[in-house]
Amino acid sequence: MMFITPVTLNAINLEFTDYCNAACPMCSRFKWDGSLYKEKVNQNHNTLEMLQKRIPEKIIKQLKQFRSVGTYGDPIMNPECLEICKWVRGLNPDCRIELHSNGGARNETFWQELARTGISIRFNIDGLQDTNHLYRRKVVWKKLMQNVKAFIGAGGDASWGFIVFKHNEHQIEDARALSKEMGFGWFGEYYSDRWKSSDWITGETMDVDKWPVDDYYLEKPTSQENKFYDKSTVGVYEEEQFDLDKKVVCKMASNKKYEVYIRANGDVQPCCMLGDLDVHEAKVLIKDPKSVNINHTDLVDILDGEFFKLLDHGINQGSEDRLKNCFYTCGVK
Repeated sequence: MMFITPVTLNAINLEFTDYCNAACPMCSRFKWDGSLYKEKVNQNHNTLEMLQKRIPEKIIKQLKQFRSVGTYGDPIMNPECLEICKWVRGLNPDCRIELHSNGGARNETFWQELARTGISIRFNIDGLQDTNHLYRRKVVWKKLMQNVKAFIGAGGDASWGFIVFKHNEHQIEDARALSKEMGFGWFGEYYSDRWKSSDWITGETMDVDKWPVDDYYLEKPTSQENKFYDKSTVGVYEEEQFDLDKKVVCKMASNKKYEVYIRANGDVQPCCMLGDLDVHEAKVLIKDPKSVNINHTDLVDILDGEFFKLLDHGINQGSEDRLKNCFYTCGVK
């Protein structure tokens, strides 16, 4: 299987920033005791100047998709969010540009301008007026609705992603109806894996049914059906033994997707599932951290460099360079 190269690259998933206006419990921004990972968040923005310097125009022109994907931040908190989107759109009129946002920041003019630039927005709205704030803490419903109406009213392509909890599962159909009424093009509910996962930094695992938040709990929905992701067809999970002989099909390089992920701090990797390169296992493949960071090295040189070659070898050859995260995330049963 061909791996990700400057020639094959079809999509860039950019973490615009590690700043966020919300304070969602169980988010990677927070430790399990509820305190903020101060050493990891509110530190970085990917700047327009840096992106223009490190990503050749020919790369932007060949992209099919340019998306905001991230572990720690909301893209609209990057002061240059709109300017970055306009830069991509100016070079590539046919590229799909999609941002994922809680929608609770900036003013209506900003959202109207995003719409006019041809940006698609996945609004992450987990409930209605009486429930959205229970998870999307610090997001004010009135402002959120004003921003959504401004975006859709200006011709924006909007979709609604709804994380299901016990406190909002009874509102799915009402939310779906509201989405149609407001002009959303798509509505989808999904069921989070937050209840059984690993701490993003320490790797410590948890398995809980409810999560304490001040004077209330977030609880699992009564149904865990997942309409976004069929785990029966792909994915080897952590309870299975690590195996160098089992096949791994990198989701970022299969089916001609060929995507890369650029973190808010500039690190470049195939996807966010590798974790932070300075603390997770991938660091053993990196001799010089600057060689995989777009603040110091051009994207073309990173993709042609040793780190991506070792990842390719570990995934496709089953060598000692194979990472457990690649196996657990993209191993085929």
